[in-house]
Amino acid sequence: MKRGCLANILFTALLFVVFGASTYFWFNFFVRGTSLPTPNLIGKSVSQARAICGDLGVNLTVDPKAKRNSDKVPAGFVVWQNRDPGNTNLIKRGTTLRVELSAGPLVIRVPDLDGTSAGTAVLRLGQQNLKLGNLAYADVAANANGIVSADPPNGTVVPAQTPVSLLVSVPPAPLPYVMPDLIDHPLDEIRPYVEGHGLKIATVKFEAYPGIRDGIIIRQFPLRGAPVSARDAISVVVSKQEEGIIEQPTTTQ
Repeated sequence: MKRGCLANILFTALLFVVFGASTYFWFNFFVRGTSLPTPNLIGKSVSQARAICGDLGVNLTVDPKAKRNSDKVPAGFVVWQNRDPGNTNLIKRGTTLRVELSAGPLVIRVPDLDGTSAGTAVLRLGQQNLKLGNLAYADVAANANGIVSADPPNGTVVPAQTPVSLLVSVPPAPLPYVMPDLIDHPLDEIRPYVEGHGLKIATVKFEAYPGIRDGIIIRQFPLRGAPVSARDAISVVVSKQEEGIIEQPTTTQ
């Protein structure tokens, strides 16, 4: 009984060995025998690549539209192929290899950022594979807002991730004034005086006040003597029989 089991095991093992050897033989005969390693066309000119493929019986297609930037492969030479080269990647005769050509190194130029805001400039630098260097603000040009200068200058060819420093023009600070005393003066006379100095009366409230005729300022904010500029909102309370509030939009000077 034991001899019969041992014989069956040996017979089964022999079948596996024969099957494996047969499979390997026929694979090499039918498959590997008619296949060849994928050639390496990277760095070759189109004429060289065609000659190599012609000798192997392989077709070559050059994509006329696709271009790839490369710092290693000169412009016009093969930079990419659709099958990895080597002995482990087999192809049959008649196979078509598709390749793309190099466009040469990527040329990066500092974009024209004049007049853009600092936030927009940072976004555009990132899109160009550049980064922000120093960012400075100054009142450098009349009636100019946004970027007025870049270092390196606009149009300069630079490597990737080059820092670009920017100078941003900001409006000059408004002139400071000392808040005058507006109380007991008519609003119609005070308004031209205030606006003539670049200030703005933002809020006017009407309030009944016995003994004072209509249109006279009875309270003010900021108070007399306080610092004030075009960025500050001035509010006044004016005498009138009918109380109410008139809101006037504040404008930036």
